[in-house]
Amino acid sequence: MLPSRIIYGGHLFDTMGLIKLNNGSFLVLKNDEEVLSVDLSKTSDLNLNLPFEVKNATTVETVFVDYIMQAIKNDIKNGKFKDKIALRDAITDINRYVNTHKELLPNLKELDFKDDVVNKNIKQLFSYFDDVMKDAPLDFENISSFNVNGKNYIKYKDENNQIKILDDNVSNRNFVEQFKAKQNESLAFQQKDGEINSLEIANDMEKFEKNSIQLDDLEQLDNKDTLSSKAMQKYENEVVDDIVGNTETGIYYNKDDDKILTANNEGNKVVVNEVNETKATDSTSIEQNQNLEYPSYDNEIVTQFLVANRNKDINMDIFLNKYLENLSIDQINYILQNYPVNQNQFDMLTSQRNIKQNNNANELVYSESKQMENPKVKVLTLPNNGKTAAFIDTLLLSFIVGIVSGIYLTLLILTILS
Repeated sequence: MLPSRIIYGGHLFDTMGLIKLNNGSFLVLKNDEEVLSVDLSKTSDLNLNLPFEVKNATTVETVFVDYIMQAIKNDIKNGKFKDKIALRDAITDINRYVNTHKELLPNLKELDFKDDVVNKNIKQLFSYFDDVMKDAPLDFENISSFNVNGKNYIKYKDENNQIKILDDNVSNRNFVEQFKAKQNESLAFQQKDGEINSLEIANDMEKFEKNSIQLDDLEQLDNKDTLSSKAMQKYENEVVDDIVGNTETGIYYNKDDDKILTANNEGNKVVVNEVNETKATDSTSIEQNQNLEYPSYDNEIVTQFLVANRNKDINMDIFLNKYLENLSIDQINYILQNYPVNQNQFDMLTSQRNIKQNNNANELVYSESKQMENPKVKVLTLPNNGKTAAFIDTLLLSFIVGIVSGIYLTLLILTILS
């Protein structure tokens, strides 16, 4: 067990928690002046009785912890943690998330003691960390959106299971995209429980970004004599006590069946209608693949894009229309091995690969004929028919996702650094 307080560098600090990686172990400390991480392998005067061997942290681990600490400092500056208990909980969640993420620690291990690669790719590493840390879950079970009288709203249930309605003042992103972007603003929204994350984000939006629509019992409405209120009072009289509403917006909510209602004039009568709600599973997210501005072909950038998006649903027709004639044999093989393609796309790719192979063979024959007087050994890399090794250093590829994320990824990766 860690001591609650530690004297470090001649100053008294409260212990916030521990971040344990493959090799390194970092203690997070805080007092009224600063918050810092301490590499336990660099100090011997703390006399901590730890249940594991303290090893030297590698350079990539130090870079990762520096990234985490900068995020924590920004969160503290922005008032994201109410007290030290909240910060301790966040450190605990970070350590648990890091040590249960299926790829993060193995990828860090691949860069152990490869300091030259790490030092040359700091920005790419930070982009990779952005991408990894945004993987915290979100649960949209109790969240939906709807439209009444031409205005958009977000509906969610708070911690007391009470309905909340927010005026959605963002026109270019649906609520799922808004929640995902918001999650990357703070470690407080990146806990292990997706339901808690979603609720914290919704509450934060209500407090700082969106107006909350007040819903009152029908009997308490100031304008209860309006046609819509009268219509509601006649709507299923047996459950009228369960209906709350807001006459200004025309939004009503039936607590009995969890339905949003509104009333509209139809001819000479007022009719109560149920409002269609959009859930996360069927929300129409922006089809960014359709609207991407693809740059001119660049071998490295296109290679990075293919590796970064191998588990995502990209528009292969648009991609091939832009890049097919320039694709290398290795890139074509990678697409065929890692992406679902239809018959037409398969034919296009294999035809282009045959063209490339023939061109390479012709170039090789020409080169050899020019050097007959002084023959040299030629090595021709044959296509591997589905057994190609990574065509770029796979070690580096797993960390360069961030280079192209701003151009290609279907959802814009916002940094958690405020």
